[in-house]
Amino acid sequence: MRILRFFRGMFYSIVVFIALYAVERLFPVRFLNSHNLIILGTTAIVSLAVGYSCRSVFDKWFEQAFQRAATFPFQQFQYIGIGIILANVVGVPILIPLIYAGEYALGVGILLILDVIAVWGAIVIYRAREKRENIIGMEPEFVLDTSILVDGRILELINLDLFKGRVVVPSFVVKEIMQLADSTDPVKRDKGQRALKVLEQMKESSKRLALVEYTPRGVKGVDDALIQYARDKKATIVTLDSNLAKIARLHNADVINFSEVFVALRPNINVGDELTIKVVKEGKIRAQGVGFLDDGTMVVVEDAADLIGSTVRVVVTNVHVSDTGKIIFTKVAD
Repeated sequence: MRILRFFRGMFYSIVVFIALYAVERLFPVRFLNSHNLIILGTTAIVSLAVGYSCRSVFDKWFEQAFQRAATFPFQQFQYIGIGIILANVVGVPILIPLIYAGEYALGVGILLILDVIAVWGAIVIYRAREKRENIIGMEPEFVLDTSILVDGRILELINLDLFKGRVVVPSFVVKEIMQLADSTDPVKRDKGQRALKVLEQMKESSKRLALVEYTPRGVKGVDDALIQYARDKKATIVTLDSNLAKIARLHNADVINFSEVFVALRPNINVGDELTIKVVKEGKIRAQGVGFLDDGTMVVVEDAADLIGSTVRVVVTNVHVSDTGKIIFTKVAD
């Protein structure tokens, strides 16, 4: 840690020295020219003092700069790159004559100023264009993950025209589905094949669906790639994965978690309510029967093991709610 602090202080001191030397060369004074060694020594001492004493301030500035840069969309970096190239195309012809004239600091200073102007100009132009596109009303985009395709209910939601915008499946999601479909694990293979079937049906039934090529940058895993895509394209992630939804929200990405939506839409069932249930199998405890509501909620029926295959009226006796869902306990109505 001490070595790192030493090198950070040295780096900041060098930066301060270059800045002070450039200022001295930009504003030449006769005294400075006649006492060059004294000025260089004084500048070096001041630079070391500032670099080490203000190390924590510089650390904070760099940290804030990197955090801010991490939030920039990839397209904004493209604008900045083009701006810097143009600045150097303009600045180099100015720099070369100044170097031949011995005005190194002046030439470098002008080039740096042009680069800074180019960076800020690129950011302003990008944000102005982004704002204009948003005002015009750019079509919203919804990006699907693997879990929502494996589930399959997204097909019905798209057919109901609930998504007023473009529905996108990136290439890396399709690749993950293909890997699942080719898996030697029968459970994973079944999920992958089911997701592929849903994808094919969506392509046939909806004009909104688009399969897009996208190469993630510097991230590993489909979840991180989805978050990166959503932030780059201002898209909304559509998922059933609660963990992905939580991480996406931490990264300020828009997300619709249909696990939460389906739970919110479940009917509010209380003790004493009557339900009509088809008993489909025997319960864990002897003499119990088990059925399911339309939303998949399990209903346990007392003394109904001999009613498997029958549809019966039941009365709710208890409702057990947990993180994994809801179980309703009932008895056959009189």
